[in-house]
Amino acid sequence: MDVLKPKLGGGSGLLREEFELHVTDRMRVVAVYWIAPSSEPDRKHVNLRIEQYKKNPTDLRFPDEPVQKINLQDDDIANLISSAKAQSVLKDSGVSDRVIVMKGEAVGEILKLTNRDIASITQLVASLTDENIQALAKRVNPEIVEKIDSAVKYIRMEKSLSWLRAKIEEDVDEAVFQKWFEGNTWIFGKDYVHRVPKRTVGLESRADLIYVSVDGFADLVELKKSVLAKSILLPDASHKTFYPSAELSRALAQAIHYLQVIEDHRLQLVELVKIPVLRPTITIVIGRSNNWDKPLRKQLRILNSTLLNIKVLTYDHLLAMGDNILQLYAPAEEIPF
Repeated sequence: MDVLKPKLGGGSGLLREEFELHVTDRMRVVAVYWIAPSSEPDRKHVNLRIEQYKKNPTDLRFPDEPVQKINLQDDDIANLISSAKAQSVLKDSGVSDRVIVMKGEAVGEILKLTNRDIASITQLVASLTDENIQALAKRVNPEIVEKIDSAVKYIRMEKSLSWLRAKIEEDVDEAVFQKWFEGNTWIFGKDYVHRVPKRTVGLESRADLIYVSVDGFADLVELKKSVLAKSILLPDASHKTFYPSAELSRALAQAIHYLQVIEDHRLQLVELVKIPVLRPTITIVIGRSNNWDKPLRKQLRILNSTLLNIKVLTYDHLLAMGDNILQLYAPAEEIPF
């Protein structure tokens, strides 16, 4: 495992160390430690600030000023350490070799830490489950815990979405996307509660993904390739309109076939396979739309409005949906201490 290496800095003879904790093409999270003088001659204050920098993918560099800051000092740092040590999930876990060493005089609580304490703190965000966050809420200000919970979800989802954003540029098989979607139901928002592991919808038919919606019934998602030789909608110059490509036509035919198979075997699916199906909706994810103009976007809207229980989305639509969901978890303000 790589060791976090600090950038050294500071002024007036004070030690300052900066550690890069997390970085993507859109976000950078940094931990800054420094020692500040105290009004008491023989004492100095130990400070920790978590800084979050954000930028658009098209920006060349991150801004100089962070958009979010979490400030900790002396007792606050000790409280964070105590809350980490109190978590049962961390007590018997192995420790990593990621350590923070601060040299200087009278660094307070930091000097009392063992390597295990420090390693546990560095793993805190990654290790906390929803259950552990709820346990933490009993010891810490609930508002702080809520913001930490949102920050953890934000980092996880942003990392997953960055992976998908990169992968749709490659000519990969839809099976690669299937594995990602199996672990990222959140991309569809609050429409789906959970994924059904079983994929059988008929004697010889297997759907890519089956999700149970908020009304308790199952819907299907069919994944196709993101990189195609042609657009999924092609121009018909003679009629000044667009028509489905061969790839989209085959996907639509498959979806119509699935709807008929499910209708024919609905009772067997409900009773034997235990999939709660009732007039499901099938979402087809296929191709790209990042360079579409307004007429193409209108044509897909018209196409979807004419389809019964079938909806067509591109991978760029999913990225936009993911970006919107990320904004719900993006920290809106500095966490108060």
